[in-house]
Amino acid sequence: MSTYIRKNIIPIIIETVFILSCFIVPKEYVIYTNFLFYLSLLVYFCITKDFSLKEWLKNMKSGKQFWKQVMITVLFFIAAFIFTIILENSFPNFSTGSIGLRRDNWPTLILFAISTILLPAITEETFYRKNMISFQSKGMLLITTLLSMFLYALEHSLTVWGIFLTMIWALPLSISYIKTKNIYVPMTAHFIGNLLGNGIDVIFTVISMI
Repeated sequence: MSTYIRKNIIPIIIETVFILSCFIVPKEYVIYTNFLFYLSLLVYFCITKDFSLKEWLKNMKSGKQFWKQVMITVLFFIAAFIFTIILENSFPNFSTGSIGLRRDNWPTLILFAISTILLPAITEETFYRKNMISFQSKGMLLITTLLSMFLYALEHSLTVWGIFLTMIWALPLSISYIKTKNIYVPMTAHFIGNLLGNGIDVIFTVISMI
């Protein structure tokens, strides 16, 4: 347990600072604090060697079995996202409390692209799945998985309804990691999902700015 706490205490502190900043920093500057949040986690995980780009690339080259697991995860990740959209539209009066990211000029658009496509796949999977989910026992597995999903959601939304919806996004990623015990499967699936979703947003924003 002490090892588990030591592994996660710094990332939890970083997340806490970021969440508090969302109530203090003007909305137009959250794009910067959001980027700093992910960058801080990335630096920390590189220092602790919890993340390895070399291992990620090695897994990507490992063959059909890896990519089969990735694509299954992507499909369920997209399905979870579509399901939450349906729920959100079914209850339009419920606030999701989503943390908005301004992207009305080239610098903020670049930060948006980096901090919504690449960095979340690396940092969120390393933090919320690899480091937070414990296989010590079935009880610990259930508790730590729910805790990881909650913290993942809290980083995206600031209302009970929004947290519930975002926890649904985390479910297929969590199950993927638990089933495969290979963090690079949900990490790659998360990257692909972000690329499809936020990548389209970036393209349309670029078109509107040209």
